[in-house]
Amino acid sequence: MKEKAINTKLIVRPIIGCLTHSHFWEGPCRAGHKEDMTPEAEAAAADAAFAAAVEELKGANPEIEFLPAVDARYDEKFVVPKEVWAQIEDRIDEVDFFLCMNWRIPKLERYRKTVVIMQNGNEGIDFAAYCRSIGLEAYVCMDLKDLNEISHSLWVRKAVANTRALVLTAGALPTFGMQSLIRDPELIRQRYGMEVIKLPFYEIFKYMDQITDEEAAPIRDRIACKALEIKVNKDWFINDIKYYLAAKKMMDVYDCNAFSTACHELCTSEIPQNRKFTPCMCHSLMKDDGIPSACEEDLNALLAMTIMQYAAHRPAFMGNPNMESEELIRIHHAVPALCMNGYGTKPLDYKLWAFTGQGFGAKLQVDFCQNETNEVTLCRFNPKADTMSLKVGNVIRSEYDDVYCSPYYYIQMDDARAFMHQLAGFGHHQVLIFGDWTKVLRGVAEVMKFRLLVG
Repeated sequence: MKEKAINTKLIVRPIIGCLTHSHFWEGPCRAGHKEDMTPEAEAAAADAAFAAAVEELKGANPEIEFLPAVDARYDEKFVVPKEVWAQIEDRIDEVDFFLCMNWRIPKLERYRKTVVIMQNGNEGIDFAAYCRSIGLEAYVCMDLKDLNEISHSLWVRKAVANTRALVLTAGALPTFGMQSLIRDPELIRQRYGMEVIKLPFYEIFKYMDQITDEEAAPIRDRIACKALEIKVNKDWFINDIKYYLAAKKMMDVYDCNAFSTACHELCTSEIPQNRKFTPCMCHSLMKDDGIPSACEEDLNALLAMTIMQYAAHRPAFMGNPNMESEELIRIHHAVPALCMNGYGTKPLDYKLWAFTGQGFGAKLQVDFCQNETNEVTLCRFNPKADTMSLKVGNVIRSEYDDVYCSPYYYIQMDDARAFMHQLAGFGHHQVLIFGDWTKVLRGVAEVMKFRLLVG
């Protein structure tokens, strides 16, 4: 399988600028005490500033991989020495952005690279405005907090661009279940760099046939033994695991790290009936693995899920919304994950029930009121892939149905009716992630250049 996009690193070259002078003088842009303004004193100050900057970066976002910092000092001619440019150019093709600290770097714009300027004052603001005026992407940071927030947004953008989704389809446009989907995956690739590989939904079954009971049984048993209650045929449950392993095997073959499959069309083929499985458990397990996995080849939801899971470092739920009252909506599907509080956190308790009345098609029944917070963020992209809808609410209860799409989550919000009307421009499946991620997603929207419509 293609490397998980959540393992992506931003490659950053720190460049610590410093203006030192060839000798002492004072004038309209230079004044101070002579003992602090000699070449020797300024060199010592530059050494200390460089060491302090390198030390400060130890607190930076772990999503960043720093290349060796460049000491870019220059004199009153404002010309950066050739040996400094040689250091800056080392591995330049790998660099996602230059991190400029202390002083500006004259003529750094020659490389046409994204620039992040970490300097609390006129230098950073001035350099950023100049870069933007000539068409370069530039951001200014007052401190490490700013750097971590901005770099996280840039990291999400890179992770999305490193995502390649395997989408199993019956080829219908639009699909029966999703009239509002993004019909052309090329929109997603051109805007965000995320690739979508569409293949016939029945191609997966040759991979499923390669999965042995010995491969699937340990995963089945691990899930079953930790369930609070089991209402699924355990012999048939292994088929859900085989489908999940087959999807991962197929993703290996096609170098993918995200997944979706047709649902209505898969169902009407009666292959799930004959093989006694549903894809629901596959989606749940994928998301806990850090792999975006959306129902019904819904690219709107998959794109939103991909961005949200990377932005929040936690899996998402998705489901159908219904208005219950002026301040309450209900969302239901059979695809909750267990590490909803974040990857590596304690899994939530769950029951293991069957999707079908016959007892096949395992589904996790999870009470979302177990979460560290009841606050949730709901998102979805529009069919043009240029705008994301966002709404924040609070889960107040969970309910279950013994068959079909379940659990049901009841979410309290202001003006649920207006929110449902807003979705007329986006479609129905909502992607849910725990916490209020409005601020983070605003930052991501800015760097990824999509509109964020907050309900």
